[in-house]
Amino acid sequence: MISPSIDPRSGFCAVTKTFYSIRSPVPLPSPSLPLSFPSYSFSLLPSPLPSHPALIDASTGETVSYPHLLSQVGSLTANLLTHFSISKGDVALVLSPTRMDFLVLYMSLLSIGAVVSPINPALTPSEISRLVHLSKPSLAFATSLTSQKLPSGLNAILLDTPQFKNMLQTTPTNFENMKQIEVLQSDLAVIQYSSGTTGRVKAAALSHRFFIAMTAGYLGTQSLSST
Repeated sequence: MISPSIDPRSGFCAVTKTFYSIRSPVPLPSPSLPLSFPSYSFSLLPSPLPSHPALIDASTGETVSYPHLLSQVGSLTANLLTHFSISKGDVALVLSPTRMDFLVLYMSLLSIGAVVSPINPALTPSEISRLVHLSKPSLAFATSLTSQKLPSGLNAILLDTPQFKNMLQTTPTNFENMKQIEVLQSDLAVIQYSSGTTGRVKAAALSHRFFIAMTAGYLGTQSLSST
């Protein structure tokens, strides 16, 4: 129920001088439930999976089906845990132009509780160095060209190599014996950066719960628009 002091049309409260949402509350999972954003997102998919593509590259016409997408996420997750020293809480910097495998990379990293730190590849090496100083990544994902902008000493996995493509297609045989990682909704998911219009660039931390709420809110809006 909206407070009498809040304008029902704008959500503005004259008492607190604050705008409040006038939308109905979004149903969310209990905050205490261990749940990563990828797990929540994939739980929303119907069974059987949709027949239309999950991803489409408008410039090339390349498509990725839903079964292929989920398979790639599983394979990459297994390879990251098996072959690389990346674990829950580690920051993974991503320095690359937009790619078809971005969603797979992000979902894989978030599934194991790693923190994604995307950086604009158009930035200069000095600008990138400052963001690296802010987020303190343990590993970077880049391309053959963008990796040249990374500070020395930061290990990088190159996305435009046959080795990375193979990580999307094959699963290590010993992965089934590895312990599953529990990710909490309150765990950090993404580090984004401000534009720096009012000073030096700052880092903003976003949790899994934030993205779960964003998705639930979007689905709620879509439901309203279809009625």
